[in-house]
Amino acid sequence: MQSLLILQQREPRGVVIAMTRSHTEQLPILIAGGGIGGAAAAIALARTGRKVEVFEQAPEMREIGAGIQMPPNAFRAFAALGVLEPMQEVAAYPESLVLGDITTGKSIYRVPIGEEFVRRFGFRYALLHRGDILERLVSACKGYDEITLRPGCRVSGFRDVGDRVVVELADGTSAEGAGLIGGDGLWSVTREALVGDQPTTDGYILCRGIVPVSEISEALYSNSVTMWGGPGIDFFHYPIRSDQVFNIGASYRDSNIKAGSNYPVGAREAFNHQFRDACAHVKNLLEHVSMSRAWVLHHRPPIATWTKGRVTLLGDAAHPTYIYISQGACMALEDAVVLGEMVSQHDDIRDAFRAYDKARYLRTARIQLTSQQFGDIYHAGGVHRELRNALLARTKPQALYDTLGWVFGGSFQEPSMAHPGID
Repeated sequence: MQSLLILQQREPRGVVIAMTRSHTEQLPILIAGGGIGGAAAAIALARTGRKVEVFEQAPEMREIGAGIQMPPNAFRAFAALGVLEPMQEVAAYPESLVLGDITTGKSIYRVPIGEEFVRRFGFRYALLHRGDILERLVSACKGYDEITLRPGCRVSGFRDVGDRVVVELADGTSAEGAGLIGGDGLWSVTREALVGDQPTTDGYILCRGIVPVSEISEALYSNSVTMWGGPGIDFFHYPIRSDQVFNIGASYRDSNIKAGSNYPVGAREAFNHQFRDACAHVKNLLEHVSMSRAWVLHHRPPIATWTKGRVTLLGDAAHPTYIYISQGACMALEDAVVLGEMVSQHDDIRDAFRAYDKARYLRTARIQLTSQQFGDIYHAGGVHRELRNALLARTKPQALYDTLGWVFGGSFQEPSMAHPGID
């Protein structure tokens, strides 16, 4: 630092800038969070030749959770990251997407997702386990000399000091980098410092279960992604891990739940009571939903920018979304791809970060708002429910291709403003 100060006194300003930039560009880009988004971002940056350090607070970089739906845009991102084949090897492929009325037990809308779907969007609609995705991303990270993985390291704060960013770790140590990417999830420490807002909730509680397919009766098994919707409740199921495991989820609304609440576990009787009016099919699967852990579903409103100086956000830290169009992890993967592209196109990391969130904020905002709208459709009650059922009964299956075509096949960098009708 002393030599830099002497140079600053003796040489023209342009020389100092060049020297500072050269030094900064040798520093790694730091990532807070080693989940799906953080690992994907590390790969995207390493593919540009940048050094990366990933800090994950858990002692191991492994995913907690169960099944996850991965539409074609996720596989376009996997292809861009060079991990397509490993993901395809462990995927299950459903034959259709189904929306059912949870009270009557009747299917009200079914969309085939076979050859016509693949011709339009390039990839199949797939089902995976979250742990399988992260395992393969971490394995890919280990294949790059540019990537350093640091599990057991929790980021507690950071300082942007102009020519670099200093990350403070919970153990009292620190690390320096050219920039910091906050991929630290819904309760992001990075976002709290940059934006200062907090997640909110509508009070929905999600419980999950995974069970070997061999334990599911033929009458209850389906190779489709099935969502049962009802007033204040929903229930979904589909196979994962090459059709060996059945993934089940159920959520219901509790008006007493507040943002940040820890929901009590083990309340089987109360859980079953929420689904007392559900059809027999759903009730027969309720026993497979685990009470060992529950998630309170949170969200944040869309924002126009999540970058400041040498710090930016990614995935749920930037634009958390509800689960109803299965795009949370997909958006993190897309973020990673675009971030890598912008870093490769800009010499200054600050310019790259600004270009990245400018390219992403409208598409991700539309995803957030669309997901909320689909949630309202699933949870419709009264006349709204009757209208939903009546309209979908006369809607062509391929209409969903048009309604969500901008999601499955749209550019990662700009939103499609087309608004096709559903008939």
